[in-house]
Amino acid sequence: MKNLILTLLLLLINCSFLFGQEKYSNDFESLEIDSFPKEMMEIDGIFKVKTSDSKKVGNRRYLEMSAEPLTENAVIFGPSVKKSATAQAKIKGFRKRRSYPRFGIGLHGISGYRLRVVPSKKVIELVKNEEPVKSVPYKWTPDQWVNLRLKIEQDGSNWKISGSAWTDDIKAPKNDLITHLHEGSPGQGKASLWGTAYSGKVIQFDNLILEYTK
Repeated sequence: MKNLILTLLLLLINCSFLFGQEKYSNDFESLEIDSFPKEMMEIDGIFKVKTSDSKKVGNRRYLEMSAEPLTENAVIFGPSVKKSATAQAKIKGFRKRRSYPRFGIGLHGISGYRLRVVPSKKVIELVKNEEPVKSVPYKWTPDQWVNLRLKIEQDGSNWKISGSAWTDDIKAPKNDLITHLHEGSPGQGKASLWGTAYSGKVIQFDNLILEYTK
């Protein structure tokens, strides 16, 4: 039995190597409070590693976007990718009266596809080159971590763009929440995090995962 398990593990490792599967992850736990990760780059806005209670041992750390400036703020992370890839992150936004944040994740550079939550419109959308290409209804819950997953897969000569969203209290859904078929190449570049603090409050990001094909 042990030999069989070992054989299967070796096959999985060899297949991963054969198809060039790679993975990047960052949970910010090893970084200093108020620092900015060296392997990331700010495009706009101010981002720092924070924790809800720096005096509490074992308390989780995350990347926090400042509420100012009130622009479309972003950071890029991981290696440059041009093939199939999946980006995932946990994001928490806060409401203030009738003002809501806007946030999302992206792949293939700052002009690539993004999966964006727009609570003011009660939708989640796919965005390319700053323009929404598709949206579906979505009910956002403020003050809670939301998991976003953006996936880009080759589908013949085209590319399938898909997105999912779920809160921490439920399992990741099997079915995609939104999909779109892109004709031609989707582009090349790094993964990204996006946020606009229309509510005047910070936006928090955690547990970044990027899986991609070399």
